[in-house]
Amino acid sequence: MKDNLSNSKNRQIARTVLEGLHGFQHRWLERTEVNEALDGIAKSDDAILVMLRGAAGAGISSILEELTARFRDEVIVVTPRIYSSRLNMIGQILHALFPFSSFRSHKHVPESLIQCRQVARKIIILDDLDIISSQNNMEEVIFGELYQLARSPTRYTIIMSTRNRKLLEHYSTLKGATSMVIAVSGVIPAAEVSTVVQGFFDWCNQQYDTRAQSPCMSQFRKFYQDMPIDRIIYACETLYCSELLKTHLRSNGKKVNFTDTPFTREVPDHFSDLRHKVEFKAFS
Repeated sequence: MKDNLSNSKNRQIARTVLEGLHGFQHRWLERTEVNEALDGIAKSDDAILVMLRGAAGAGISSILEELTARFRDEVIVVTPRIYSSRLNMIGQILHALFPFSSFRSHKHVPESLIQCRQVARKIIILDDLDIISSQNNMEEVIFGELYQLARSPTRYTIIMSTRNRKLLEHYSTLKGATSMVIAVSGVIPAAEVSTVVQGFFDWCNQQYDTRAQSPCMSQFRKFYQDMPIDRIIYACETLYCSELLKTHLRSNGKKVNFTDTPFTREVPDHFSDLRHKVEFKAFS
C-alpha cells in the first residue's frame, strides 16, 4: 500500500467500501445466463410478466441495475413510495414517471402511460415487489393491476423481483398472460471463490490506488464449499478494509491472520467482530 496515502484518505476509502459503494461486480455463469435471458425478453415485442426470485443478497438488484443501464431509453424504474396508503400500482408507476404529480387513484392505464409506450418506454422494472405490496396490503390485487398493464394495447414488459412466497403463489395463479419465473440463487461455486476474492482486491487496489494484500490463494484452494455471493463480498470488504486500516483481531494474545488461514465456514464467524472494529475505525 502506498505510504503517501494518509490515514484520513484510507478511512475515506474504507467508508466507501464498507457502505458497498465500491462498484465491484462478479459475473459468474448463473448471472451471465440471467442477463442473457433478460436481454432476450427486453428485446422482444411480446408483453410478458417476469418474476426474479431469490434470497436477499443474491444480486438481483445489481442485475436489474445493469439491465436498466443497457436499456436506459426503454425502461421505467418504479421506486417504492412508502408514505401513501392510497397509492396503487399504476399510481406507483406514474410517480416513477412524474415524481411531482398527484396521480393516486388510477384504476385503468392512463393516457400518459400509453404515450410513454409509444416512444419505446416499454419495460417496467419493480425491484423488491415485497415493499410495494406489503406497505398498502396489496397482495390480493397487485397482480391484477400488473396483468392489466401487460394485457393493455400498450403491451408492457414487466420485470419484478420478490422474496415473498405469498406473492409467488399469487403470481403462479395468473391466467391469460405470458409469465416467467427466473430463479437467482446467488451461490458461487467453491472453485470460483478465490477468483472472486482476488478480483475484489484487484478492483479496489486499482480503483483507490492501494496495495492491499488479498488472502493467501494457496489457502483458498483448500475451500471446497459453495458460498452466497453476498457473504463472499462481505468478507472481502471486511478483509480489504482491515488491511487498509491495519485493524486486526487477537485471540489468546495472538493476531488472527485471515490472510494465512484456510477460508472455511468457521472463519467468517469472526468477521462480525472484525467488521465492528473496522467500521469503528473508519467512521469514528
